[in-house]
Amino acid sequence: MRDETRFEDLVATVRSRAGDGDPVTRLDAAIAVSREVETLADELLDHFIRECRAAGSSWTVIGDRLGVSKQAARARFADSAEVLVADGAALELAPRLVACLDQAGEEARADGSTEVGTHHLLVGLMKEGVAAAALERLHVHVDALRVAAANLFGEPGPTGPRVPPMSDEARRALQAAQRIVCRTDSFVRTEHVLFVLATDPGSRARRVLNELGVSVGDVKRELGLSAPWRAGKRRRRDREAACSFCRRPRSVTGPVVAGPGVHICARCVDSARDALTSQAGVERSA
Repeated sequence: MRDETRFEDLVATVRSRAGDGDPVTRLDAAIAVSREVETLADELLDHFIRECRAAGSSWTVIGDRLGVSKQAARARFADSAEVLVADGAALELAPRLVACLDQAGEEARADGSTEVGTHHLLVGLMKEGVAAAALERLHVHVDALRVAAANLFGEPGPTGPRVPPMSDEARRALQAAQRIVCRTDSFVRTEHVLFVLATDPGSRARRVLNELGVSVGDVKRELGLSAPWRAGKRRRRDREAACSFCRRPRSVTGPVVAGPGVHICARCVDSARDALTSQAGVERSA
């Protein structure tokens, strides 16, 4: 049933905007107001659909409730946190990262920005998760991020009507985070995104961190114990550290000496020394 009070409020708004204009002027005002109402309705659905996604609801379930296919629901309502695709597969984002990306979107909207930039992602990452804890240990705060961004990119404009789309730079950063963890984790997490933002020279996020005196090394150090992909790389390097001559792993040979693309163990060093000594004796006797 139509809410008569709400309808009368809308009529009053139209008449107020149209002033003393003719019926066509009032129609123009009514069209503008109806579009604003549609935008609010979309934002309402967006809000609760993001809540469903963060709780683990599938696009099939959401599409059923909306009376459309899952493909149509995803195409219509998938926000910047979920339309990312890398290497042909949709990204799987941890719920905390989804919340941070939502916050980044709201930050961009509050700035009056036409897109969500990597500097907005930095602010979003302050909401919760490992990245937020790492930045706090580096004495980075939301207000400082905003001031640095304003100094670099200009003061914010009027708040926008809705969350803008992600910039190409921000989208590439999230795709890079997905590629980093695709073999070591089930989800892209806040720490993965912070690692990418901090190590991408020239990006807006990196420039903001430079403005605040936060180096790449600072971020790497704070994420060192919390970055599963780095531990995975260390384990792979350890497995690869086998003697290039006898092929025995370092766990058997003990310490190995590394050269350009090769390793050699103590036993093979002794064997090589004996071989060279023997060869030198043969050459002298000849």
